Amino acid sequence: MSAQTRVLILHGKDRFLQDEHLRVLREALTSTHGKDGVDTIRFDGTQGPRIIADILDECRSFGLMRQHKIILVDNTDLLLKADDDEPAAAPVAKGARSKRGPAPQTPRQLLEGYAADPSESAVLVLRASTWRPGKLDKAVEALPKGQGAILDCDPPSFDKALRWAMGRAKVRHSTQIDEQTAAMLLEAVGTELGRIDTELQKLALAAGGNGQPITPELVESLVGVTRQESFFVIQDALLSGDSALALRQLDDLITISRQDATPIGWAFIEAARKVHVAARGLQAGQSSRQFEGDLRIFTRGPGRDQAIAGILQGARTAGPRAAADLLKAAVTCDQHNKSGVGEPVRNLEALAVRFTTTINPRQSSR
Repeated sequence: MSAQTRVLILHGKDRFLQDEHLRVLREALTSTHGKDGVDTIRFDGTQGPRIIADILDECRSFGLMRQHKIILVDNTDLLLKADDDEPAAAPVAKGARSKRGPAPQTPRQLLEGYAADPSESAVLVLRASTWRPGKLDKAVEALPKGQGAILDCDPPSFDKALRWAMGRAKVRHSTQIDEQTAAMLLEAVGTELGRIDTELQKLALAAGGNGQPITPELVESLVGVTRQESFFVIQDALLSGDSALALRQLDDLITISRQDATPIGWAFIEAARKVHVAARGLQAGQSSRQFEGDLRIFTRGPGRDQAIAGILQGARTAGPRAAADLLKAAVTCDQHNKSGVGEPVRNLEALAVRFTTTINPRQSSR
Protein backbone atom coordinates (compact mmCIF):
# COMPACT_ATOMS: atom_id res chain seq x y z
CA MET A 1 0.00 0.00 0.00
CA SER A 2 1.11 3.52 -0.77
CA ALA A 3 -0.19 7.01 -1.40
CA GLN A 4 -1.00 5.79 -4.93
CA THR A 5 -3.58 3.27 -3.68
CA ARG A 6 -7.05 3.86 -5.15
CA VAL A 7 -9.02 0.71 -4.16
CA LEU A 8 -8.24 -1.54 -1.21
CA ILE A 9 -10.13 -4.71 -0.22
CA LEU A 10 -9.52 -6.05 3.31
CA HIS A 11 -11.25 -9.37 3.96
CA GLY A 12 -10.92 -11.82 6.85
CA LYS A 13 -11.95 -12.32 10.45
CA ASP A 14 -8.97 -10.63 12.15
CA ARG A 15 -10.18 -7.05 12.66
CA PHE A 16 -6.88 -6.03 14.26
CA LEU A 17 -5.02 -7.01 11.09
CA GLN A 18 -7.49 -5.00 9.01
CA ASP A 19 -6.93 -1.99 11.29
CA GLU A 20 -3.16 -2.37 10.92
CA HIS A 21 -3.37 -2.29 7.12
CA LEU A 22 -5.62 0.76 7.36
CA ARG A 23 -3.11 2.45 9.68
CA VAL A 24 -0.30 1.86 7.16
CA LEU A 25 -2.47 3.36 4.42
CA ARG A 26 -3.24 6.45 6.50
CA GLU A 27 0.44 6.97 7.31
CA ALA A 28 1.34 6.76 3.61
CA LEU A 29 -1.36 9.26 2.67
CA THR A 30 -0.54 11.76 5.45
CA SER A 31 3.14 11.64 4.52
CA THR A 32 2.12 12.81 1.04
CA HIS A 33 -0.84 15.10 1.73
CA GLY A 34 -0.06 16.25 5.25
CA LYS A 35 -1.73 15.45 8.57
CA ASP A 36 -4.65 17.77 7.85
CA GLY A 37 -4.90 16.81 4.19
CA VAL A 38 -6.66 13.46 4.60
CA ASP A 39 -10.27 12.95 5.61
CA THR A 40 -12.08 9.68 6.39
CA ILE A 41 -15.73 9.12 5.52
CA ARG A 42 -17.36 5.95 6.84
CA PHE A 43 -20.25 3.87 5.54
CA ASP A 44 -21.75 0.65 6.88
CA GLY A 45 -22.89 -2.14 4.56
CA THR A 46 -25.58 -3.18 7.02
CA GLN A 47 -27.60 -0.21 5.72
CA GLY A 48 -28.18 -2.14 2.50
CA PRO A 49 -27.93 -1.36 -1.23
CA ARG A 50 -29.47 2.11 -0.87
CA ILE A 51 -26.13 3.54 0.33
CA ILE A 52 -24.15 2.54 -2.78
CA ALA A 53 -25.01 5.81 -4.57
CA ASP A 54 -23.79 7.86 -1.61
CA ILE A 55 -20.56 5.84 -1.47
CA LEU A 56 -19.72 6.38 -5.12
CA ASP A 57 -20.77 10.06 -5.06
CA GLU A 58 -18.39 10.59 -2.13
CA CYS A 59 -15.59 8.80 -3.99
CA ARG A 60 -15.97 11.00 -7.08
CA SER A 61 -16.60 14.36 -5.42
CA PHE A 62 -13.78 16.70 -4.43
CA GLY A 63 -13.28 17.43 -0.76
CA LEU A 64 -13.93 21.01 0.32
CA MET A 65 -11.59 20.95 3.33
CA ARG A 66 -9.15 18.10 2.56
CA GLN A 67 -6.90 17.17 -0.36
CA HIS A 68 -7.57 13.44 -0.16
CA LYS A 69 -10.27 11.12 1.20
CA ILE A 70 -10.50 7.58 2.52
CA ILE A 71 -13.97 6.18 1.83
CA LEU A 72 -14.24 3.33 4.33
CA VAL A 73 -17.07 0.82 3.86
CA ASP A 74 -17.46 -1.64 6.71
CA ASN A 75 -19.41 -4.90 6.33
CA THR A 76 -19.08 -4.81 2.55
CA ASP A 77 -19.97 -8.50 2.47
CA LEU A 78 -23.45 -7.62 3.76
CA LEU A 79 -23.80 -4.85 1.20
CA LEU A 80 -23.07 -7.36 -1.57
CA LYS A 81 -24.90 -10.31 -0.02
CA ALA A 82 -28.22 -9.49 -1.70
CA ASP A 83 -26.47 -9.69 -5.08
CA ASP A 84 -24.86 -13.04 -4.22
CA ASP A 85 -28.13 -14.60 -3.01
CA GLU A 86 -30.32 -13.28 -5.84
CA PRO A 87 -31.17 -16.00 -8.41
CA ALA A 88 -30.28 -15.38 -12.04
CA ALA A 89 -32.98 -13.86 -14.22
CA ALA A 90 -35.01 -16.25 -16.36
CA PRO A 91 -33.60 -16.49 -19.92
CA VAL A 92 -35.50 -14.79 -22.74
CA ALA A 93 -36.79 -17.17 -25.42
CA LYS A 94 -34.90 -17.15 -28.69
CA GLY A 95 -36.35 -14.57 -31.08
CA ALA A 96 -38.36 -12.87 -28.37
CA ARG A 97 -37.75 -9.35 -27.16
CA SER A 98 -37.75 -8.28 -23.59
CA LYS A 99 -40.40 -5.70 -22.82
CA ARG A 100 -38.29 -4.25 -20.06
CA GLY A 101 -35.39 -1.88 -20.39
CA PRO A 102 -31.91 -2.60 -19.01
CA ALA A 103 -32.01 -3.96 -15.47
CA PRO A 104 -30.69 -1.57 -12.83
CA GLN A 105 -27.11 -2.24 -11.85
CA THR A 106 -26.48 -4.02 -8.56
CA PRO A 107 -24.08 -2.66 -5.89
CA ARG A 108 -21.50 -5.26 -6.98
CA GLN A 109 -21.70 -4.15 -10.62
CA LEU A 110 -21.47 -0.49 -9.64
CA LEU A 111 -18.37 -1.19 -7.55
CA GLU A 112 -16.86 -3.18 -10.43
CA GLY A 113 -17.40 -0.19 -12.71
CA TYR A 114 -15.86 2.22 -10.21
CA ALA A 115 -12.85 -0.04 -9.58
CA ALA A 116 -12.10 -0.02 -13.31
CA ASP A 117 -11.72 3.79 -13.24
CA PRO A 118 -11.28 5.04 -9.65
CA SER A 119 -10.93 8.63 -8.55
CA GLU A 120 -7.44 10.03 -8.06
CA SER A 121 -8.44 12.03 -4.97
CA ALA A 122 -9.88 9.17 -2.91
CA VAL A 123 -9.15 5.66 -1.68
CA LEU A 124 -12.11 3.28 -1.54
CA VAL A 125 -11.54 0.77 1.27
CA LEU A 126 -13.91 -2.22 1.37
CA ARG A 127 -13.79 -4.22 4.61
CA ALA A 128 -15.48 -7.59 5.11
CA SER A 129 -15.23 -10.63 7.35
CA THR A 130 -16.11 -12.99 4.47
CA TRP A 131 -15.49 -12.55 0.78
CA ARG A 132 -16.59 -14.12 -2.49
CA PRO A 133 -14.01 -13.44 -5.23
CA GLY A 134 -15.38 -12.28 -8.57
CA LYS A 135 -15.18 -9.59 -11.22
CA LEU A 136 -14.63 -6.91 -8.57
CA ASP A 137 -11.36 -8.58 -7.56
CA LYS A 138 -10.28 -8.79 -11.21
CA ALA A 139 -11.02 -5.10 -11.69
CA VAL A 140 -8.89 -4.19 -8.66
CA GLU A 141 -6.05 -6.48 -9.76
CA ALA A 142 -6.12 -4.93 -13.23
CA LEU A 143 -5.37 -1.44 -11.93
CA PRO A 144 -1.87 -0.06 -12.54
CA LYS A 145 0.75 -1.26 -10.10
CA GLY A 146 0.31 0.22 -6.64
CA GLN A 147 -3.26 1.43 -7.19
CA GLY A 148 -5.18 -1.69 -6.17
CA ALA A 149 -4.71 -4.25 -3.40
CA ILE A 150 -6.65 -7.22 -2.01
CA LEU A 151 -5.37 -8.36 1.40
CA ASP A 152 -6.29 -11.51 3.32
CA CYS A 153 -6.88 -10.65 6.98
CA ASP A 154 -7.72 -14.05 8.42
CA PRO A 155 -5.94 -15.02 11.68
CA PRO A 156 -2.40 -16.26 10.95
CA SER A 157 -0.95 -19.69 11.63
CA PHE A 158 0.91 -20.29 14.89
CA ASP A 159 4.28 -19.98 13.15
CA LYS A 160 3.38 -16.71 11.40
CA ALA A 161 1.91 -15.27 14.59
CA LEU A 162 5.11 -16.23 16.41
CA ARG A 163 7.29 -14.31 13.94
CA TRP A 164 4.87 -11.38 14.01
CA ALA A 165 4.99 -11.21 17.83
CA MET A 166 8.80 -11.15 17.84
CA GLY A 167 8.90 -8.36 15.25
CA ARG A 168 6.06 -6.43 16.86
CA ALA A 169 7.77 -6.45 20.25
CA LYS A 170 10.84 -4.80 18.76
CA VAL A 171 9.24 -2.35 16.33
CA ARG A 172 6.16 -1.18 18.25
CA HIS A 173 6.97 -1.83 21.91
CA SER A 174 10.74 -1.23 22.08
CA THR A 175 11.44 -4.58 23.70
CA GLN A 176 12.55 -8.06 22.73
CA ILE A 177 11.02 -11.48 23.09
CA ASP A 178 12.85 -14.63 22.06
CA GLU A 179 11.31 -17.50 20.14
CA GLN A 180 10.66 -19.81 23.08
CA THR A 181 9.14 -17.06 25.23
CA ALA A 182 6.97 -15.92 22.31
CA ALA A 183 5.77 -19.52 21.95
CA MET A 184 4.80 -19.52 25.63
CA LEU A 185 2.86 -16.30 25.09
CA LEU A 186 0.97 -17.71 22.10
CA GLU A 187 0.22 -20.88 24.02
CA ALA A 188 -1.42 -18.70 26.63
CA VAL A 189 -3.44 -16.35 24.39
CA GLY A 190 -3.71 -17.97 20.95
CA THR A 191 -2.92 -16.41 17.56
CA GLU A 192 -5.31 -13.45 17.53
CA LEU A 193 -3.00 -10.53 16.76
CA GLY A 194 -4.97 -7.96 18.74
CA ARG A 195 -4.72 -10.05 21.91
CA ILE A 196 -1.03 -10.70 21.32
CA ASP A 197 -0.36 -6.98 20.86
CA THR A 198 -2.23 -6.09 24.06
CA GLU A 199 -0.21 -8.61 26.05
CA LEU A 200 3.07 -7.46 24.49
CA GLN A 201 2.33 -3.88 25.53
CA LYS A 202 1.63 -4.99 29.09
CA LEU A 203 4.73 -7.20 29.22
CA ALA A 204 6.96 -4.48 27.75
CA LEU A 205 5.92 -2.09 30.51
CA ALA A 206 6.49 -4.77 33.14
CA ALA A 207 9.96 -5.45 31.72
CA GLY A 208 10.92 -1.91 32.70
CA GLY A 209 11.39 -0.22 29.32
CA ASN A 210 14.75 0.80 27.83
CA GLY A 211 14.77 -2.27 25.59
CA GLN A 212 14.67 -4.75 28.46
CA PRO A 213 13.54 -8.18 27.17
CA ILE A 214 10.31 -9.94 28.02
CA THR A 215 11.19 -13.00 30.09
CA PRO A 216 9.38 -16.32 30.51
CA GLU A 217 8.82 -15.41 34.17
CA LEU A 218 6.88 -12.30 33.12
CA VAL A 219 4.74 -14.31 30.71
CA GLU A 220 3.98 -16.86 33.40
CA SER A 221 3.08 -14.29 36.04
CA LEU A 222 1.17 -11.73 33.94
CA VAL A 223 -0.56 -13.69 31.17
CA GLY A 224 -3.48 -16.06 31.62
CA VAL A 225 -2.29 -19.66 31.55
CA THR A 226 -5.37 -21.63 30.47
CA ARG A 227 -3.72 -22.72 27.22
CA GLN A 228 -0.21 -22.50 28.62
CA GLU A 229 -0.99 -25.16 31.23
CA SER A 230 -1.47 -27.70 28.45
CA PHE A 231 2.01 -26.76 27.20
CA PHE A 232 3.46 -28.04 30.48
CA VAL A 233 1.06 -30.98 30.89
CA ILE A 234 2.37 -32.67 27.75
CA GLN A 235 5.96 -31.97 28.81
CA ASP A 236 5.32 -33.61 32.17
CA ALA A 237 3.80 -36.63 30.41
CA LEU A 238 6.82 -36.97 28.11
CA LEU A 239 9.29 -36.63 30.98
CA SER A 240 7.44 -39.30 32.95
CA GLY A 241 8.87 -41.89 30.56
CA ASP A 242 5.40 -43.46 30.27
CA SER A 243 4.44 -43.93 26.60
CA ALA A 244 0.80 -44.71 27.36
CA LEU A 245 0.44 -41.57 29.50
CA ALA A 246 2.11 -39.38 26.86
CA LEU A 247 -0.16 -40.73 24.11
CA ARG A 248 -3.26 -40.20 26.26
CA GLN A 249 -2.31 -36.62 27.03
CA LEU A 250 -1.58 -35.96 23.35
CA ASP A 251 -4.95 -37.41 22.37
CA ASP A 252 -6.71 -35.27 24.99
CA LEU A 253 -5.07 -32.10 23.67
CA ILE A 254 -5.99 -32.91 20.05
CA THR A 255 -9.49 -34.38 20.40
CA ILE A 256 -10.86 -32.75 23.57
CA SER A 257 -9.03 -29.43 23.91
CA ARG A 258 -8.89 -28.99 20.11
CA GLN A 259 -5.29 -27.82 20.26
CA ASP A 260 -3.36 -27.38 17.02
CA ALA A 261 -0.44 -29.74 16.37
CA THR A 262 2.06 -26.93 15.74
CA PRO A 263 2.12 -25.39 19.25
CA ILE A 264 2.13 -28.88 20.77
CA GLY A 265 5.29 -29.50 18.74
CA TRP A 266 6.91 -26.60 20.60
CA ALA A 267 6.25 -28.39 23.88
CA PHE A 268 8.02 -31.49 22.54
CA ILE A 269 11.02 -29.40 21.47
CA GLU A 270 11.20 -27.67 24.84
CA ALA A 271 11.04 -30.97 26.75
CA ALA A 272 13.79 -32.45 24.56
CA ARG A 273 15.90 -29.31 25.00
CA LYS A 274 15.71 -29.63 28.80
CA VAL A 275 16.85 -33.25 28.69
CA HIS A 276 19.72 -32.32 26.38
CA VAL A 277 20.84 -29.42 28.61
CA ALA A 278 20.81 -31.66 31.67
CA ALA A 279 22.62 -34.53 29.90
CA ARG A 280 25.42 -32.24 28.77
CA GLY A 281 25.69 -30.66 32.21
CA LEU A 282 25.92 -34.04 33.92
CA GLN A 283 28.54 -35.20 31.41
CA ALA A 284 30.62 -32.10 32.24
CA GLY A 285 30.48 -33.00 35.93
CA GLN A 286 28.19 -30.13 36.89
CA SER A 287 25.66 -30.26 39.69
CA SER A 288 22.02 -29.66 38.79
CA ARG A 289 22.19 -26.24 40.44
CA GLN A 290 24.86 -25.13 37.97
CA PHE A 291 22.62 -25.66 34.92
CA GLU A 292 19.23 -25.30 36.61
CA GLY A 293 18.70 -21.81 35.16
CA ASP A 294 19.17 -23.12 31.63
CA LEU A 295 16.36 -25.63 32.15
CA ARG A 296 13.90 -22.70 32.34
CA ILE A 297 11.46 -24.22 34.81
CA PHE A 298 9.27 -21.47 36.19
CA THR A 299 6.99 -23.31 38.61
CA ARG A 300 7.68 -23.10 42.33
CA GLY A 301 7.56 -25.50 45.24
CA PRO A 302 7.18 -29.30 44.97
CA GLY A 303 6.16 -29.07 41.30
CA ARG A 304 9.52 -27.56 40.42
CA ASP A 305 11.47 -30.18 42.33
CA GLN A 306 9.48 -32.96 40.70
CA ALA A 307 10.05 -31.52 37.23
CA ILE A 308 13.81 -31.22 37.78
CA ALA A 309 13.96 -34.77 39.13
CA GLY A 310 12.20 -36.08 36.01
CA ILE A 311 14.55 -34.21 33.69
CA LEU A 312 17.64 -35.42 35.54
CA GLN A 313 16.44 -39.02 35.51
CA GLY A 314 15.76 -38.86 31.78
CA ALA A 315 19.12 -37.18 31.10
CA ARG A 316 21.04 -39.83 33.06
CA THR A 317 19.27 -42.63 31.21
CA ALA A 318 19.54 -41.15 27.73
CA GLY A 319 23.02 -39.63 27.87
CA PRO A 320 24.21 -36.66 25.78
CA ARG A 321 24.25 -38.39 22.38
CA ALA A 322 20.75 -39.87 22.58
CA ALA A 323 19.46 -36.63 24.08
CA ALA A 324 20.93 -34.68 21.14
CA ASP A 325 19.32 -37.10 18.69
CA LEU A 326 16.01 -36.69 20.49
CA LEU A 327 16.19 -32.89 20.26
CA LYS A 328 17.02 -33.16 16.56
CA ALA A 329 14.04 -35.49 16.05
CA ALA A 330 11.74 -33.01 17.80
CA VAL A 331 12.91 -30.14 15.60
CA THR A 332 12.54 -32.31 12.48
CA CYS A 333 9.01 -33.31 13.52
CA ASP A 334 8.12 -29.64 13.94
CA GLN A 335 9.50 -28.84 10.48
CA HIS A 336 7.55 -31.70 8.92
CA ASN A 337 4.31 -30.60 10.54
CA LYS A 338 4.77 -27.06 9.23
CA SER A 339 5.65 -28.16 5.70
CA GLY A 340 3.03 -30.88 5.25
CA VAL A 341 5.31 -33.91 5.48
CA GLY A 342 3.23 -36.73 6.95
CA GLU A 343 0.15 -36.35 9.15
CA PRO A 344 0.84 -34.00 12.11
CA VAL A 345 -0.86 -36.10 14.80
CA ARG A 346 0.81 -39.32 13.64
CA ASN A 347 4.17 -37.51 13.60
CA LEU A 348 3.67 -36.38 17.19
CA GLU A 349 2.54 -39.84 18.32
CA ALA A 350 5.69 -41.42 16.88
CA LEU A 351 7.82 -38.74 18.54
CA ALA A 352 6.06 -39.28 21.88
CA VAL A 353 6.92 -42.99 21.80
CA ARG A 354 10.52 -42.25 20.80
CA PHE A 355 10.83 -39.65 23.55
CA THR A 356 9.56 -41.89 26.35
CA THR A 357 11.57 -44.93 25.24
CA THR A 358 14.72 -42.80 24.98
CA ILE A 359 14.52 -41.63 28.59
CA ASN A 360 12.99 -44.91 29.82
CA PRO A 361 14.22 -47.85 27.69
CA ARG A 362 12.02 -50.28 29.65
CA GLN A 363 9.11 -48.90 27.64
CA SER A 364 10.35 -50.70 24.52
CA SER A 365 10.02 -54.11 26.18
CA ARG A 366 6.37 -53.60 27.21
